[in-house]
Amino acid sequence: MDEAQLKEKAAQIRSRELSVCCITPEQCQYPVNLAAEDEKIREYSIRNFERAFYAAEILKCPKVLVSAGCGYFNKPVEDAWKRSEESLHRLSEKAQKRGVLLVLETLTPLSSNVLNTPEQQKEMISLMPSGSMKPMLDIGQMVYMDQKIERYLAHGEELAHIHLHDSHPAVHMALGDGDLPICEYLDILESAGYKGMYALEQNDQRYRSNPRQADIQSIGWLKKQGVFD
Repeated sequence: MDEAQLKEKAAQIRSRELSVCCITPEQCQYPVNLAAEDEKIREYSIRNFERAFYAAEILKCPKVLVSAGCGYFNKPVEDAWKRSEESLHRLSEKAQKRGVLLVLETLTPLSSNVLNTPEQQKEMISLMPSGSMKPMLDIGQMVYMDQKIERYLAHGEELAHIHLHDSHPAVHMALGDGDLPICEYLDILESAGYKGMYALEQNDQRYRSNPRQADIQSIGWLKKQGVFD
């Protein structure tokens, strides 16, 4: 989108009394990879995120989601980590100047060999400019990696964003289509004092022809469970 299109979209959002809480640019598909060994690909990836910062500023969106990228699986992961760190540091500085907070997501080993755990999240964030990046939680990725939610709660008040969706037999399913104890997770998070946003992430192939219906289903499911009126 160019500036005019973004401003038009911002006006449409405001006219509906809505707001954008987080922008998630493409980052798990080639050629976007912040840990890429090929410098041209890595620079392209950085520019891709910079465009997201520009969009966030126009849309008055406070957060942009980032992940660490992936290195070659037959090469030392330490090298990929270093490239990711350098890329994320550059992006953190630029985002901070625009007033945008980066939220760092853990990915499963299917998508990344660089950053998969909340402990690695904490380490990477410690290497960034102070206040420029915070951790987030993806419920489905946590379950896929057989991680406990308490490990993410160890971030305390720094936990800044959550992807909420169902899983099994697929992932990124609308609420009610899988078997995850969603209400239990919500109770744990709310009891722990989580104050951030929940983003419905339901992009399994079955929903792509009618994504709005997946949103309606998930919201209806939450109402049925008494999560809100």
